[in-house]
Amino acid sequence: MKTIYIDCSYLCHHPESHTGIQRVVRKVVENFSQLAQGQPFDVVPVDLADGRMTPIPMSRLYVQDTTHEGDPQPPVSVKRALLTETKIYLKTLYFAIRALLVAVLPQRHFKRFLLAPRAVFGLNYLIDKALILPAVSGLTFVRTGSWSSAAQQQEGKAQNPFDLVSSEDILLLLDSTWSVDIWPSVENIKARGAGVVAVIYDLIPITHPQFCVDELVTLYKRWFYRSLTCVDGYVAISDTVKLDLMNFLGSYFETKGDKLGQLQDRQFDYFLLGGDHSHSAYDESQVRSELKQSLSEGSSYLVVSTVEPRKNHPYLLDTFDLLWEQGSQAKLFIVGREGWKVADTMARINSHEQKDNLLFHWGDLNDSELLYCYQKSKMLVFPSFVEGFGLPIVESLNNQLPVMASDTPIHREVGGDQIGYFELTKPQDLANKILAIEENGVPEAFKPQPGYQWLSWRQSSQSLLEKVQQMAR
Repeated sequence: MKTIYIDCSYLCHHPESHTGIQRVVRKVVENFSQLAQGQPFDVVPVDLADGRMTPIPMSRLYVQDTTHEGDPQPPVSVKRALLTETKIYLKTLYFAIRALLVAVLPQRHFKRFLLAPRAVFGLNYLIDKALILPAVSGLTFVRTGSWSSAAQQQEGKAQNPFDLVSSEDILLLLDSTWSVDIWPSVENIKARGAGVVAVIYDLIPITHPQFCVDELVTLYKRWFYRSLTCVDGYVAISDTVKLDLMNFLGSYFETKGDKLGQLQDRQFDYFLLGGDHSHSAYDESQVRSELKQSLSEGSSYLVVSTVEPRKNHPYLLDTFDLLWEQGSQAKLFIVGREGWKVADTMARINSHEQKDNLLFHWGDLNDSELLYCYQKSKMLVFPSFVEGFGLPIVESLNNQLPVMASDTPIHREVGGDQIGYFELTKPQDLANKILAIEENGVPEAFKPQPGYQWLSWRQSSQSLLEKVQQMAR
């Protein structure tokens, strides 16, 4: 039976991660496993780090519940409330301490260390290695009585898991393994005749390095250029990213003197991500009263994204400063954790005279609270310079929330004629549009069609599965 091996080498060691790529990995693994039922192929998530090939259970992709069967358990609502409050408290404490350190240590190298993403060396990296990973191992021991996971125990049953790979098999590189050395394992699998397909989320660290920390640029470039020696086909998460990839590689191979040959040796395609948050009831007990209060009155304009340079939050601050100077009472809700290279932006937000009045920043919302924002806001405003997809646009439309986004190719691809657009270089353009909306209401052209529904994750995964199988023929 043919096997599709799915690389989960980052997520299986960081199950607490909930960024965009990790959400995609979980959804695709879940749906691939369901789609494989009754079909002549099997789906096996694997850890390829450090020359290994370790099959892993799907449970390794999620934070584990350590409660033993038969133990007294509090009501689900109580348990959720306790977990949520604890998580919120710890995150709030961490962000407050980090913000204090950024303020008292303004030197550039200190800021880079404090705000670096988890995949590169910095404070988040050290906390992950010194606290989170040992804690996960400890929880595994409490749950199983062993320091080894079930998958690691199974590993010993086969002396060399690579010997199970055949020329009919496929390896799908799905995870964000920029900081993980998967390539010795990939080469070993490829040497046995299996096809290798990689999902490309974007080329931003290469094409727009000014928006990323230097360490991520280095890691991603190393991963990407190494992939050129192993990968048979690339599946992008949008047609825009596919074209960017082909154009970039065309130019790259041309400098090497072999443009057509190198491009013809590879296959390129794309699929579209599924909508994550559908229009459904949120869990009232999970939504903080402060959030409900701040969204209860007036017009609230929402932006959902990590606060990082390419998301272009200063544009929104400029826009709403223009509105507030004219006496507008429109509110701006910034939802997303603090990222990198945004010390000035965060200082501007935190010191703004409208902070917690007409300007709000929430960096720790849970899924129910995010859904609450989608359903209670007046409009999503999305001013990114560059995206691989722009999932908040889809999530908003699925929740019947109108959208205005910066006029870029990817937003045109995802939003089409369902949303409005504004000029990236002119905050006054968006300010004028919001003033018109406040006076006359949301234009009919900006309102999502009744019953609008983006692709489900099942449909998205089915599309990816077809592309992957076709490439490996």
